[in-house]
Amino acid sequence: MRQVSHHLATVLAERGLSLRGAAAASGVNRQAIADLLAGRSWPDVATVARLGGALSADLWPPSPR
Repeated sequence: MRQVSHHLATVLAERGLSLRGAAAASGVNRQAIADLLAGRSWPDVATVARLGGALSADLWPPSPR
């Protein structure tokens, strides 16, 4: 899940989005996003999908082939 957190942090930084903005766009609690970024929690699939959809970003790491 570190990769998800890293991808999310990168997207937020590149777009100049705050945690509050990401929370408002995705419907995911701001503290849940902060905990994910800090490595204090692991999001479920639905949370990653909601964040990715709201940010139009692929937060999942590439699958090994």
